[in-house]
Amino acid sequence: MKHLKAKSIFEWCLGVGILWFLIYKFNDRQILIGYIRRLLPSGEGSMLAAMLWGSMEGISREFYSQMVESGLVHILVVSGSNMMIVVKGLVEVLAAWLGRKKAIIVGVIAGWWYTNLVGWQIPVIRAAIMVTFLYLAQILGRRHDWWRVLWLTIIMMVAADPRVLSEVGFWLSFMSFAAVSFKSDEGVVKTTLRVTAWITPILAYKFGVISIISPLSNFLVLFLTGIITTLGMVASVLGIILEPVGGAVLWFVYPMLVYVKWVVTTLSTWEWGQIRISFNGWMLAGSYLMGIGWYLRRKGD
Repeated sequence: MKHLKAKSIFEWCLGVGILWFLIYKFNDRQILIGYIRRLLPSGEGSMLAAMLWGSMEGISREFYSQMVESGLVHILVVSGSNMMIVVKGLVEVLAAWLGRKKAIIVGVIAGWWYTNLVGWQIPVIRAAIMVTFLYLAQILGRRHDWWRVLWLTIIMMVAADPRVLSEVGFWLSFMSFAAVSFKSDEGVVKTTLRVTAWITPILAYKFGVISIISPLSNFLVLFLTGIITTLGMVASVLGIILEPVGGAVLWFVYPMLVYVKWVVTTLSTWEWGQIRISFNGWMLAGSYLMGIGWYLRRKGD
């Protein structure tokens, strides 16, 4: 009994120690951003800093326009998948040391710390709420329903601040997640096409551009974004502790960033690939109503 009690105390101390280390070492994202920019060329470093930590400093207007025209501007926003990388990564690594329940507590707290670190951006808040429900269900031994949690998350965010309904990032985040989750067992090509179709009206409303090459650009790039994000976060953590090791990981990521930049700059020159359009709120609502109608009709056949 004493052995088990001592083990439990040790596990909690270890968990608290890990959280303290994370918060103490990485409580200022400018340190992390500065580390990336110091080791990578400005263009690629700024792109990675935007993907990981939500910093748009160093992203020129020209390159931002190219991202819009190529249909890839969404990768510059800190995505909800970052949250899964942070929380799931910690939970899976720490579970063997602390036990799964304690690892989940540490992982979820770290996830909310990351939300605060990147500035409470809408996609990250959405992901933080949903991943909290996911792991809470695991602790309680309950069945987890993504769609029920999705609607509950929307209600919670709107109740907390109704102004999120006017934020494009709010709708992009939920539409992207819903599109991926709609038929999660489909292949990369169909999923990419569906995500593109679901978010294109919002992008047209926001930027006045419909990128008809967006499915191609997303197919060429999206398979790398998860790898870039994961390795970038690992490099940031290692870099603060052991800079040469973190630097080695960053230089492994560098060719991937060069490739993404090449796709953006190349496809953005295809003038026929962008349709300039004046897309108002009525057109936005109408496009989704037609999509819902088409789905219901197809489902009924």
